[in-house]
Amino acid sequence: MKHKPFIFLIIIIFSALLVSARGILLIQAQSSGTIEGIVLTNGDPVAGAVVRVRGNDTYVLTDEDGRFSLTATADNDQVMITAWSPGFYIGGTEIGALLDGNETSINLHPHPTIDNTDYEFISPVLDMANESACSHCHLDHSGEADGALPVDEWLLDAHSGAATNPRFLSLYNGTTVEGVEGIVTRYTFNEDAGLNVPESPSLGMSESGPGFRLDYPEQTGSCATCHVPVLALEAPYQADPNHAEGLATEGITCDFCHKIADVTLRENGKPDPGLPGVLSLAFLRPSDEQVFIGPFDDTPGDDIFSELQTESQVCAACHSGQFWDVPTYNSFGEWLDSPYSGPDTGQTCQDCHMPHSGATAFVQLPEDEMTTIPERNPETIFSHRMPGASDADLLAETATLTIEALSEDGNLQVTVDVTNSGAGHHIPTDNPLRNMILLIEATDEADNRLTLLEGPTIPDWGGVGDPEAGYYAGMPGVLYAKVLADAFTGETPTYAYWRPTKLVSDNRIAAMAADSSTYVFDLPEGEVTVEARLILRRAFIDLMDVKGWDTPDMLMESATVSVP
Repeated sequence: MKHKPFIFLIIIIFSALLVSARGILLIQAQSSGTIEGIVLTNGDPVAGAVVRVRGNDTYVLTDEDGRFSLTATADNDQVMITAWSPGFYIGGTEIGALLDGNETSINLHPHPTIDNTDYEFISPVLDMANESACSHCHLDHSGEADGALPVDEWLLDAHSGAATNPRFLSLYNGTTVEGVEGIVTRYTFNEDAGLNVPESPSLGMSESGPGFRLDYPEQTGSCATCHVPVLALEAPYQADPNHAEGLATEGITCDFCHKIADVTLRENGKPDPGLPGVLSLAFLRPSDEQVFIGPFDDTPGDDIFSELQTESQVCAACHSGQFWDVPTYNSFGEWLDSPYSGPDTGQTCQDCHMPHSGATAFVQLPEDEMTTIPERNPETIFSHRMPGASDADLLAETATLTIEALSEDGNLQVTVDVTNSGAGHHIPTDNPLRNMILLIEATDEADNRLTLLEGPTIPDWGGVGDPEAGYYAGMPGVLYAKVLADAFTGETPTYAYWRPTKLVSDNRIAAMAADSSTYVFDLPEGEVTVEARLILRRAFIDLMDVKGWDTPDMLMESATVSVP
């Protein structure tokens, strides 16, 4: 198993990693390498607190009296012992390098529990002078980290551009990427349906293609709940992505993700598909003291540990959704229904979409604040350069192809198996505009294409035109997609998936599943070569053409065999 679901959420660790001044008492530690002490809050012991040397994988839990004994080693003259328990900020104290002495004490401070809806999010770009901005500690100021710190990675990731993505905005507004405006949809009254329905055809393909605002010019919809979440928090169904300013234009920004306290899930483990994005998220935004929620329990200061930040569920709200009663985005649900989510596999979205980069630190303090930063196990640090549908390396490990070709009854019979060997969700997944093309080409010694006698061919929505230019309709192969039809006009596939639609077909390949197709070609004399290519497209090609989306095909896998 190599990869799993695309997932599209950011987990950036915010922490100044400075010694907290909240009542932490520094005493001493034993020279044997065993540190003994007690964890308190307002003088009372804290039982079950997690205690560790900062940056180490090994930890102990305090007993019912709040006491602990921890064997530790130090790589430098200063060792920080940290403690955390639910309901508290992470605490810690620096001690000398395991000096002889008595015991150490760590005091934990309760964190806020009430969400402050008036909180103003902090930008990692616009608020760099703010010491609470994540860029203060998690940006490569020196250039020595080769851009491997969280903010540098996030700036290159699609999540930071979610609000300004030209494909998203042109589809939302019904324009081309150059700004050519489409025609507002016309409606007529349908007696059978008892309501106004769009005229057919009504997608304005000769102008700019479909657009949500062409169909519903007086509505803003729910798109901003995922694409512009900071804007949508104030009024989810009145948030217009075109009105995003300042921090809101940063899309899924750092401070937003690290204020997520919980995700509302139904009994089936999935969010309500009618409540996308911020509508299914609970937040903890502080009033006075700062709060950053992250996946480490040993970063003292303003940090709170939350296991949710390491789980696929944190991605669920924006990777589960529907329009009307037809599911459209469901990569989280596909993962949850797959073997990858089971206890035997234990694979999360982060394992594939926040892969370990080999970095041993996620912090770089400004020169005037330099202090010792411990090296961590690189398997505990997740990259914020989250690969997805445009990442060639990830796609190359998503599927496998096998070809069997043999001469039979004077013809060439070819069987091709496509296996979803690396994705924890269907391929393709989420946006129903995405499609995957299996293209089969059989040629003779003179490089002439053989005549297909039997077998599937690529439908018209694979592109009618020159195959050399990527228009593969009629070629041997299979197009994998969730195909929707407009419930009123019958247009198939419809690209306006926000309208009432009907599911026509869905031949996408589930996690660990396979699809097999067989082709029979006329067999000439001499050697024959058969090539199979698996190609991912971000959208159907005629839609990309009319919108002006310059989005190249992504080769996922290829295989070639020869028949003498």
